[in-house]
Amino acid sequence: MNSQEPASGPKDAKLHILCAGVSMMLVQMLKDQWDALHPELPAAVKPAGSVDLIRLCIAGEPCDVLISADDVIIRDMMMPDYADGYRIWAGNKIVVAGEDIGTENWEEKLLAPEATFKHHNPYGDPGGYRAVMAMLLADEYKPGLSDRLMHHPGHIGMEKNPPPGSQREAQYEFTYYSGAKASGKNFAELPAVMDLSDTTLTGVYAGVRFAVDDENTVTATPIAHALTIPKTAVHKEAAKEFAGMFLAVDKEAAGFLSRAGVVGRDPLL
Repeated sequence: MNSQEPASGPKDAKLHILCAGVSMMLVQMLKDQWDALHPELPAAVKPAGSVDLIRLCIAGEPCDVLISADDVIIRDMMMPDYADGYRIWAGNKIVVAGEDIGTENWEEKLLAPEATFKHHNPYGDPGGYRAVMAMLLADEYKPGLSDRLMHHPGHIGMEKNPPPGSQREAQYEFTYYSGAKASGKNFAELPAVMDLSDTTLTGVYAGVRFAVDDENTVTATPIAHALTIPKTAVHKEAAKEFAGMFLAVDKEAAGFLSRAGVVGRDPLL
């Protein structure tokens, strides 16, 4: 770590990492490495939906590094008051996981009268509102399909404040490609016009929006995962070191799509 930071500190000193679920496997791997290198400042990892994590950070939750599933919400909810900029670390796409679903039959399977399908909470988790956005973009693939998906009786996950662990099981789940690959689950790829992966379709994606709360509405964009070091970070130099380690991991080997970039001030500088 930088010489400006003490080599040791209080016994309860920790490097606080708030991380999106999509990054959890990578962060946990790095935590073990970090703790071995820096026993004086072990990493304390808190996973959750990225919107919820940003709300916690803004409310004063200790946060040295924030790893978000969506770059847009860092820009819209944190800049310029709580962060100066961010690094994009990967791309992704929305797929539908399920035992008997595939690229050729996903529409038929999801629209079957008895079908059930779910996603994460769209009011706190980008994985949830991106699943909703994929359904809203279905009209670009086939007119009328959005309404049939959104209002299907087997569509689970739109409750605003569900009790923890209350979501019912479902046959199918809208999820990230990286997560489906890592889990080994069978999944169906969606058309590019729906899956939020194609940077050439930015204008098409921008036609749908989702209000995560009364103050923040997210516009659909090609998926970009990002990280920042908040202005309130206590261990800024250590945070830069951890962030550098995270950015150096081979994301494509872990199932992510290649994307990179800096918006605003580079948090690692």
